[in-house]
Amino acid sequence: MPARGHVSVFRVDMLDRIGIPVIQANLILPDEPATIGYGYGFEPIEAEVGALGELCEEVHVHGWLKRAERIVGSYAELSRQHGTTGIVDPLTLCLPAGSPYSPEMPLSWVTAHRLSGEPVLVPREWVAAYPYQLGEDKPRLITPITNGLGAGFDLPHAIAHGLMELLQRDGNVVTYRALDQGVAIELDAVEEPEVAALLEHLRSLGIAVKVKLACTDFGIPNLYVVGDDHGDPTVPIQVTSCGEASHPDRARSLRKALLEFCGSRSRKAATHGPIEAITAALPRDYVERQMAVAMLEEEENRALDAMAEWVGQDAAELRRRLSGSVFAERRRVRLSDLPTVPASAMADSGDRLRLLTDRLAAEGLEPLVVDCSPAEGRVKVVKAIVPGLESETMSYHRIGWRGVRRLRARHDPLLLDAPREGARRVRLRPEDEARAGGPAWFDARLADQLVGKLYPLYRESGPFSAQLHRQRRAA
Repeated sequence: MPARGHVSVFRVDMLDRIGIPVIQANLILPDEPATIGYGYGFEPIEAEVGALGELCEEVHVHGWLKRAERIVGSYAELSRQHGTTGIVDPLTLCLPAGSPYSPEMPLSWVTAHRLSGEPVLVPREWVAAYPYQLGEDKPRLITPITNGLGAGFDLPHAIAHGLMELLQRDGNVVTYRALDQGVAIELDAVEEPEVAALLEHLRSLGIAVKVKLACTDFGIPNLYVVGDDHGDPTVPIQVTSCGEASHPDRARSLRKALLEFCGSRSRKAATHGPIEAITAALPRDYVERQMAVAMLEEEENRALDAMAEWVGQDAAELRRRLSGSVFAERRRVRLSDLPTVPASAMADSGDRLRLLTDRLAAEGLEPLVVDCSPAEGRVKVVKAIVPGLESETMSYHRIGWRGVRRLRARHDPLLLDAPREGARRVRLRPEDEARAGGPAWFDARLADQLVGKLYPLYRESGPFSAQLHRQRRAA
């Protein structure tokens, strides 16, 4: 970590009653929002490694962006210089419907690489984890997000980590939260005894755990775990917790999603709980430093307002809001029927990466990698980008040809074949438009109506921000 920063590492699971270790790692630098990583596991060391790994991802991608050479120019101009294989076409990167992008628009680019080592220019916005990391007034095309970050002790491990997150987000982008399809998993084949024991422990606490299926695209089980707490949650917002995972081994996917669900409960309490309760539970120096650097002006206004409204609700109201979507069950599938590749067949990180890249290649998709690893030490950090994969459809209206194809296949009213008021043209290359079934318009107005008061399921404000925002408004 940077020498001028203040680093702290501590447990936050005392804010819940489950007993699963959840650890928070923090870096606070002068005049910057705090960088925070969370980790969870059956053992404290597993949680600590996870938290520090997540912290490394965000810190080192920011450091890389500060020092990386940038090229300013339009796609049309730079593709003439570098060839179309030497630069990514933004139309393949899941732009917001109705995006003003044109090939002549000047953008800021940096160099990523194919796994073969060939350099490829990508827009800086797809590398940054947060808008402030760009050091610019405003992103041109998208709001930067953390999706695709990966860390490990070798590059294949870090890249595979990033790819599995990209696959997870792509697979559930239009199948859960406000668009939850209600596909529950019948747990007929829980292979790991400690996972089975945790499921039973949660039920004994009055937490009605549901394991749900987002998809099995690429032959990979994409699961998420939610749980209605009928017991005594520390803070009501824990009712809204969720854990997600995509892994070729269905047992690993279940384990990760379940542990992330447990981690989400403690994380939400530590991030959005009443400041008095947080101050009493967490290290005072952390709380004081965090409150001193909390930058409400850096927050996305919609996320801040929505989360401030959420933290004022009781568990019954939050449960009511989730009853028709997150907690809904419309059909069931057996865990034993899901595709799987035993983790033992991918024990080596290189084998795991090859499996993932082979599955992507079968669908005509290729990973690009930005190596953000620090010069010193064994830690490797990457930002993985896969043109063609998708994310943030219901929050930022981003949608590509895969999203169009999915929504068309289920005759979803969000997807239109002709323009109308409130709908925006999906921005695609002609060849991708053809493979998706022709031109499409995304009904952004309907999407915002469907999300409604569920927006904090998509985008959360930073630590203490919602509570501080409520205090300011009250004052």
